[in-house]
Parts: sequence; C-alpha cells; structure tokens
Amino acid sequence: MIGGTITLADSTEIEISDSLLVNNALSISMSTCSESMFDIGTFNAAVLKMSIIDDDVLLHKFDNARIDLSEISGETETALGTYWVDSTKTKRKKNNVMLTATDAAAKFDSNIDDTIRSAEYTALTALTAACTAAGVALYNNDLSDFPNYNVTFSVSSSSVQTYRDLVMWTAQLLCANAIINRSGQLEIRRARYQENEESIVVDKYCTGTDRADIQFSDIRTYIKYLTYYSGNDPMTHTVRIVDPQDEQIRDGMFTLPYNPLLEGKTPDECDSINSDLHMYIGSFLQRQVKAKMFVDTTVQLGSTICFRGGKIDIRRSIIGVVTKITWKYRGLMEVICTAPAAAKGEAE
Repeated sequence: MIGGTITLADSTEIEISDSLLVNNALSISMSTCSESMFDIGTFNAAVLKMSIIDDDVLLHKFDNARIDLSEISGETETALGTYWVDSTKTKRKKNNVMLTATDAAAKFDSNIDDTIRSAEYTALTALTAACTAAGVALYNNDLSDFPNYNVTFSVSSSSVQTYRDLVMWTAQLLCANAIINRSGQLEIRRARYQENEESIVVDKYCTGTDRADIQFSDIRTYIKYLTYYSGNDPMTHTVRIVDPQDEQIRDGMFTLPYNPLLEGKTPDECDSINSDLHMYIGSFLQRQVKAKMFVDTTVQLGSTICFRGGKIDIRRSIIGVVTKITWKYRGLMEVICTAPAAAKGEAE
C-alpha cells in the first residue's frame, strides 16, 4: 500500500493513497549511469512520475509542490523519498493530474558563492560546504574508505559553476557517485563492491523466485586502462590484476573527463591522484546485468547483489553492483548493473 502527502505551495496537504492514484501510474527511476555506459562521478536526480485523480483540480496549484512518499506494509512504513514537482512537466486532463518530480539534487543547482572559492578543501569539507549552501544534510561523516579523501583542492576553476558541479567533481575524485538517499540526505556511494579478506561483501541475494527475468553477459569486465588528464595532457594508466588465462574476464577501459578541482596540481600530483583512483577501481569485475525483480525497496543504487537460481548457470551465481533502478508501484522493478566498456580489440 502506498502512503504519503502532496504539500502544495499554499500548505494545502493532499493525502496519497491507492484510491488517489491512477492505475499503473506511479514510478521512480534513479541511476548513477546509463544502461550502456559505466560512469564515475555522477550526481543524478531521481525522478518520480505519478498520475492522481483530483476532483478539486481547479483549486489546486501543483507548482513546486513537495511529495513525501512511503510504502506501508502492515505496521511498517518505508520512506521512498521526498520530491519536488517540476511545474513545466505537469499535465492535466479533466480531473487527472500527471506530475513529474525530482529529488533534492535540484537544490544544488545554484551558483557557488565567491566566499567558497577563497578556501581550500578536502572532499569532506567541500561536500559539507555544498550541503550547507543547498540546505541538505550530508549522510557521510567519514570518507576514509575512498581514495583521495585527504587530497586538498580549491574551487577556483570557472568550470565549477554550481554546487552540483562541486559535488559531482568531488565524487569523481573519490571514485564514487553522489545520490540523494531516501532520507533526503546527500550520500556518496561506492562505484564498486566492497571486499573483505575472504570474498566480496554482498548486500542482497536475489533468487529465481525473487524475479521474473534476468539477462546477463557471460564476461566480466575490469578497467585495465584508465585515461585521465595530467595537467592538460591525456595520460593512460594500466593495471593488470586478473588472471590473463581466465576466459570469462576481459580487459576494459574508462576515460575520466578533466577534473577542474585538480587545476593547479602538478603532473606528478595528478598522476598520483589518478593512479590511486585506478588501483581502487581496477580490481572491480562487473557483468552487464538486467533483472526484472519483484519490488524490493531495500535495493539501492550501489548495492551489491548476488543473483542466484533460475537460468543462472555460471558458477551458480553472479554478482553485480546496481547502477540503475526503475521502480513501478504494483509492477516489476528493473535493476541494471552496467559494466565498463571493453578495451579496443576485446570481443563483446
């Protein structure tokens, strides 16, 4: 059962319930990268789409309305996030109102204040400053598990125009992605899985009974070649961390765009920063996976899922890090794990 409220700009509250919704007209989509291209250093807004039946539609203005959504199961209520209506995408047909809303990522789209540019930052202090300016809480209070967490930088480059830019480039430095979590906080999420001394740390298991379908690649890809900028010059760093005789593993490549937070760094400093990033991501092996799962709100962007059973016959299980989720109320949830691109000459 769905619950929550739509709060209009004049403080009018509309209770959200199953009876308010048009059938099959509620979805949430979120991603750290597209289905076809693995990415690092993104800060994408989650998008909610819903159609409601409003008999008082002529009295209600939905411009900049806030939507607080939750899923109710028995006595348990699970937050599905807070979203703000994009009035340019609102459509009406009689008493049917179609709303499109985004999460708090849009609050970071204001221009950076000049006082921010005069200081020096680490990743944590930069994110804290951006969150303070946007009025959004920062989930992470310790970033020491990420590479380059202690690198210092300034925000002097004119290429860093908004606080969203600052968050995005900081996330790239950390070899991570930024999202707004379901509590409305800015959270930095790993672009790879965690490992302990014995194995990969799995956040969720998905068996054949937990899904309707799954497609996956036979090959796992790792980023052997990382191209980045050392000053103004493109450089390629290479790692080889896997068994070259393993036929289920192929070489991949990834190109980092120029990070303006490194402006003023020496070539040696850029090389050290980006080689640390590469050593962190270089041991990450990812299959391309697309699964149609029964709705499970515990699955999040960056979750490591172990898929088992059904038509999975490779080592009896496969592992993927979630890069895109499309959630449909009373429908299936599409989960995608995007793999890095194959290096030139590698077979698909």
